[in-house]
Amino acid sequence: MWTRWNFPKTKLSFQVLFNLVLWGLWIGLPLFSPVHQEHKVPHPHPHASSEFSEHIIHELLTIIPLFYVITLLLFPYVFRKRGIFIFFISLIFTNLFFVFIGVLMKNFLLAFELESDQDSFIKEIFPLIMVSGIATTYGFLLEYLRTESHIEDLKNEQMKSELSFLRSQISPHFIFNILNSIVYLIRTKSDKKAEEVTIRLSSLMRYMLYDSDQKMILLAKEFEYLKNYIDLQKMRFEGDVKITIKEEGDMASFKIEPMLLIPFVENAVKHGVTFVDNPFIDVFFIMNDGVLTFRVLNKKGSVRQEKKDESSGIGMKNVIRRLELLYPGKHIIQIKDELDVTFEYLHFNHPKLTRDLD
Repeated sequence: MWTRWNFPKTKLSFQVLFNLVLWGLWIGLPLFSPVHQEHKVPHPHPHASSEFSEHIIHELLTIIPLFYVITLLLFPYVFRKRGIFIFFISLIFTNLFFVFIGVLMKNFLLAFELESDQDSFIKEIFPLIMVSGIATTYGFLLEYLRTESHIEDLKNEQMKSELSFLRSQISPHFIFNILNSIVYLIRTKSDKKAEEVTIRLSSLMRYMLYDSDQKMILLAKEFEYLKNYIDLQKMRFEGDVKITIKEEGDMASFKIEPMLLIPFVENAVKHGVTFVDNPFIDVFFIMNDGVLTFRVLNKKGSVRQEKKDESSGIGMKNVIRRLELLYPGKHIIQIKDELDVTFEYLHFNHPKLTRDLD
């Protein structure tokens, strides 16, 4: 699998290095040829330096221009716009043109030894075909990298759009559930309780409106938000439901996607309270050696309740998808039923990486 490059910067570095190596070798190799070695001292040849200069002039006017015509003109303006068939037709005619220029230069403009037209054509075409092959391979490699980079950018944009949608979806869903709790408290509890609940709700709303728009927030803030939500549910159910939350470890140094944990607790409240004898919800929030473990246990509801809520799992579907997008391969999530208990488990294998996600 191809690893994505930082394309603009890496592409430029790769091109500069490739061109320097290619032309350094191409122009310099004749210096090590047997013919050139014969011209060295102690038997210096009077025309050695002149021939090498003519070789450089020939390369500068045929081989090198051919390479850049293919990579800088044929690929962007023919291959991308007209397709591969027209590209190869253009490639053939381009090669023939530079063969003609090379033969013309050798026989008439430079002091090469005159050869027959057939010999000149044959000797001229092989280096051009070789460079043409190198340029075509190089061009296809750059096109592949450009396409891969474009696909990766589209994926990133799609992921950002999806995450934005998922965030916008979770807030009204959560508000809807909270308002149901408020209505229940106003109807069944005292005005004083309703006032206290409204104050709690304002704290939760402040978090959703201002903090949840951030890409990452401190883990301590997410935990505080979670505690406010649990306190609100305790006020709603009073002693009818036993809700506990336990925390361990330092959460001040780590960051996390906002509103990522609340759906687990919300799901436990929804499925583990009504139609349940002696309901309880236990929340464990553990940070150990830079690894976050989050567990929620609740008493199972009846089959009747589970069927009733089967189509309303927006929150959990949402959080599972967000985890897939944000922490691919870096988290473990389990949601399973064991006897009369529902067990929800989230484990971040590498939460330290969230420090670098801002």
